[in-house]
Amino acid sequence: MLLSLRLLRRIARELPRYGKLTYCLYRDPRVPQRNKVALAAAMALILNPVVDVPLRLPVFGEMDAVALTVLAVRMFVEKAPKEVVAEHQERIALGTSVFDQDLRNSREGLRSRLNELRGRGLAVMRARGRTA
Repeated sequence: MLLSLRLLRRIARELPRYGKLTYCLYRDPRVPQRNKVALAAAMALILNPVVDVPLRLPVFGEMDAVALTVLAVRMFVEKAPKEVVAEHQERIALGTSVFDQDLRNSREGLRSRLNELRGRGLAVMRARGRTA
């Protein structure tokens, strides 16, 4: 029981970093396409409710989706070129990674779209003779 709690804490600590790193590596053209396809296929199998790993398969049948996902992501990161992984880890630490840039761009786009929709809503209300 104590071992599983430690493992869960470790996974919880590493999850954000590994998530960002996986995203950055997946977007990087220097990571082989076959690695990306393998990760996508593994994730599709793990997360697909129709495909259930039978309990009779040693090791895998007893692992749940979270553990299999961590294993798939870890293998993806380990198979990526080491210099590319190091570069992305440094950028993640600095807050300048592809993930961070995409997140900022998404937030800016969402703010812009919300402001546009608010403007339209005010225009419609004014056209109907109501004011905000």
